[in-house]
Amino acid sequence: MGELNVESRSLFIADNLEILRGINSECIDLIATDPPFNKGVKAFQGITTAGTNEVGGPVSYKDVWTWADDVQGEWTESIRQDHPNLHAVIRAANAAAGEDMGAYLCWLGVRILEMHRILKPTGSMYLHIDHTAHAYVKTMMDAVFGRKNFRNEIVWCYSGGGVPKRDFPRKHDTILRYTKSNDYSFTIERKPYKENTQQVGIHSTYTGHNPIDLERGTPVTDWWTDIATTTGWSPEHTGYPTQKPLALYERIIKASSNPSNIVLDPFAGCATTCVAAERLDRGWIGIDVNEPARTVVLDRLQTEVKAGMNWKAVVKTPTEPPDRTDDGSDAAPELVLVSPKPKTRNYSARELRERLIMEVGLKCQGCGWIPHHEEYLEVDHRVPKSLGGRDSLNNRVLLCSPCNSAKGNRLSLAELRERRLEENRMADTGWNREWYERVGRFG
Repeated sequence: MGELNVESRSLFIADNLEILRGINSECIDLIATDPPFNKGVKAFQGITTAGTNEVGGPVSYKDVWTWADDVQGEWTESIRQDHPNLHAVIRAANAAAGEDMGAYLCWLGVRILEMHRILKPTGSMYLHIDHTAHAYVKTMMDAVFGRKNFRNEIVWCYSGGGVPKRDFPRKHDTILRYTKSNDYSFTIERKPYKENTQQVGIHSTYTGHNPIDLERGTPVTDWWTDIATTTGWSPEHTGYPTQKPLALYERIIKASSNPSNIVLDPFAGCATTCVAAERLDRGWIGIDVNEPARTVVLDRLQTEVKAGMNWKAVVKTPTEPPDRTDDGSDAAPELVLVSPKPKTRNYSARELRERLIMEVGLKCQGCGWIPHHEEYLEVDHRVPKSLGGRDSLNNRVLLCSPCNSAKGNRLSLAELRERRLEENRMADTGWNREWYERVGRFG
């Protein structure tokens, strides 16, 4: 177990990757979080003070993902080498569901790796998702946590909202429950039997036929229909676009943590997990990129936990990421969030080739072949644009024509080199000359 290097009741306003990287390994008991769902929407609206209609500051909610704006393409090479299972999931999603899904899984996946690292060996993680990306996120979680550590797919059913004319109404979310190992904390919740079952139990008691335990009740299953959504009529309602009810996260926290344990929500939003943890006597850490989250958590603690307490003095709001006190190793390669950059000069193919020859010499960077003339070399992307590669100079390589054809828009340069080695098609075999002679291009 690691030593916790963050104070309980801490709320960070920052990109959560930066904060997660600063938390010591194996020091968190439970992660319960509700990340973006890749729904392809943006929302901007005012939040309200808990329990009132007073509109506070605006909150932005971004759920649109692109390779160009949200991730650096070059990091996929490190993921491929260090976490090949995750890399395979990302590539499959990119091909099957489109580049927005691939970029979303890259963005979320590198954070999941850090969450897995900071969980105690006895820890659990609950990840809330809907139909939009459920299948791909489930596969990604299997790749990171291991399929054997998948415990439940909880279905939270609710009502209300619009009704489509050409589809069945979508009225459920999914909560994926994983553990770090086979040694984990779990407490079964029970609820009263339905009235007709109670009558059967009472009758069985009189007749002596295997009576059910009416006093203990029936265990809660993985199908949750008894928790309503947070609507505008609820005293919990803040107006936050993705707010979830306290009862939902209280059930999760009671099931997979104990008093004084530390609960983390890296996508804290309107602080439902933080408030639920406080009400249940757990320590908590929240992270959210939106500044209004700071006010929301203080308001909700005041109205939903304990009025009259100076929560502003109790809740810590660090302005810097935590300092690691363990070995400091990260779970995944650095992911740099990017912002749009001004367009650079457009080089011609000949200019690109000349610049690359000056940098790397006259040779194919795939198989190592050295032609007798530069016209036998073509310019391609080191990381394909389909995997997030950019048109920048440092993402360009020189390839002979057969290597360029084999690489296409599916392989990175590193993957092409591996394939050439497996096929015994490196320069010293002379296969390049034979290829060019066969197509009549070798002078």
